[in-house]
Amino acid sequence: MIVFVTGCSSERPVAYRIAPSFTVKDPQFARSMGNMLSTPLVPGNSITTLLNGDEIFPELLGSVRAAKKSVNFETYIYWSGKVGEEMCDALAERASAGVAVHVLIDWYGSDRIDEKYIKRMQDAGCVVQKYHAFHFWLPDTWKQLDHRTHRKLLIVDGLVGFTGGVGIADEWEGHAQDADHWRDSHFRVEGPGVAQLQ
Repeated sequence: MIVFVTGCSSERPVAYRIAPSFTVKDPQFARSMGNMLSTPLVPGNSITTLLNGDEIFPELLGSVRAAKKSVNFETYIYWSGKVGEEMCDALAERASAGVAVHVLIDWYGSDRIDEKYIKRMQDAGCVVQKYHAFHFWLPDTWKQLDHRTHRKLLIVDGLVGFTGGVGIADEWEGHAQDADHWRDSHFRVEGPGVAQLQ
């Protein structure tokens, strides 16, 4: 690996080579990555790549609808619309059926959610929280306005997990066919890694 260090524009860049101590196949690589990520890398996982809303939303909604014990859901963007309503309905239905449903949405990222979705989920038995809500009457709240949760996690029954970049909004529907339909990737995980997502 070559690292370039530059200062002001009149200085000449300095380049020096960092020699790797081990390869990706070396067991030390997995230990080092686990230390950097604050959780060990574990073998035995099955990971499925899902591209764009046409592949992602049916998997997310299908897993929620099949939940028997628990649903833990965290997201940055949750907006009103077809996708938001479908997710709300699925989560509320599972909670009504006795499944433990916990929802954490970012206060800022969910600024376009209709409060009726939250009320519907809560009335059905979902535990819904907004992450780092802004309260103008608290003196130091503005200092934490940029402390957001950008995680996108869904864990169902502790057996299947999802993570990636998609938010709960109609803009992610489709297959990135035009500028109005966003492109993104999400990953379905089964195996020991699900407990780490949980």
